[in-house]
Amino acid sequence: MASYGQPRRLNAVTITMILLGLAAGYWVWRFFPAYFDGWSVDHVLKEAASKTYRLNMLGEPERGKQLKLLVDKTRDDIVKQGNVTDPDLVVNLDIDGNNVAVSADYNVVITHPGITRTTTLHFHKSESADIKRVNWE
Repeated sequence: MASYGQPRRLNAVTITMILLGLAAGYWVWRFFPAYFDGWSVDHVLKEAASKTYRLNMLGEPERGKQLKLLVDKTRDDIVKQGNVTDPDLVVNLDIDGNNVAVSADYNVVITHPGITRTTTLHFHKSESADIKRVNWE
């Protein structure tokens, strides 16, 4: 039978666990805020898709004007509520029959402290809704 001594306090498993904990902490510190802001963008897009139901019932040319205003307001809300600073932020609204899709494309640049390297995250967020007229009779 082999007899094993007491393990050292600092071994390969301990070092690996410390490095994994530091990597997870760094990810939360630098990358999680961008993903958290993405959830806010999802909420803004969902609201815009819901508001399209009422605007879709208007006649032209008022409908087109109001939809343009909705897209502009959605873009402003994404910048304010979602903390998106990308000047190339694109917000699209597509109506296809009884469905509407609102999407946003933007980039977030993550700077790493201590080095000159940056990481660019590309986000494509989209939400859809049914805008079919409801007949309550």
